[in-house]
Amino acid sequence: MNDVDPAEEIGEDDEETPPNMARVFDMYLGGSEHLEVDREFAVEVDAVLPGMGALCRGHRRFSAAVVDHWCAEGIDQFLELGSGLPTVDHVHTRARRVHPRARVAYVDRDRRTVAHARRLLAGEDGVAVLHADAGDAAAVLAAPEVRDVLDLARPVGVLAVGVLHYVHDDAAAVEAVRTYAAALAPGSGLAVSHLTSAARPDLHAWATMNHGGWSYAPRLRDPEDMAPWLDGFALVGPGWGSAPDWRADGTVPGADVTGSGLWGVVARRTSARG
Repeated sequence: MNDVDPAEEIGEDDEETPPNMARVFDMYLGGSEHLEVDREFAVEVDAVLPGMGALCRGHRRFSAAVVDHWCAEGIDQFLELGSGLPTVDHVHTRARRVHPRARVAYVDRDRRTVAHARRLLAGEDGVAVLHADAGDAAAVLAAPEVRDVLDLARPVGVLAVGVLHYVHDDAAAVEAVRTYAAALAPGSGLAVSHLTSAARPDLHAWATMNHGGWSYAPRLRDPEDMAPWLDGFALVGPGWGSAPDWRADGTVPGADVTGSGLWGVVARRTSARG
């Protein structure tokens, strides 16, 4: 879908430039794709939720561990939902250390983020960026950016890292995940990291405050809330655990123990397409 004008991406600071959460995320990860307005905004965020940077880095540690695991299992194509900017050891970079021809489709709903990401990835074969809402699974799966890059007849690793807590309606979240699952070949993987208030009263306060349009208030969930998402999947390794501490072998403490604020789970598609 060539529905994003590259001019929508602002390349330098001016008084009309709004902060962008994908660029703020990049800043927290130690990247360089952010502006002064994003750094100023991060100071405001830190005043409300001092742990935001740690949450961003926790999501990325989980994503990196999952991609490494999947690559070792032979998966060489990936669909990342709510991908933000492809910076700081992103999925295609990490996967191609093992599979040099790994293919990746990124999905994000923010038009400026998509324009920025497409500029960063210009000339990269086997990588595409789709402007779409990850919650609209049917539209994502039908898009040429996905169909032309990924072979859904072979296993795909689907990363829903830090995105499904913005799908507030539980039925809609279940429907989205099941639609993705129905399109996946057996052997495909699903990875989810999700915000929780377990041992984190600050996250409960942040999720319930009036965000005033500067960000989307997340829906906090725990494993029992998300269990219906995993029909047709088998849990990998430790099952649900603290996302930044996830590993495929051994045990992983829960988010209620570590206070990470993030549950994480990895599962494998076992049944045939629904």
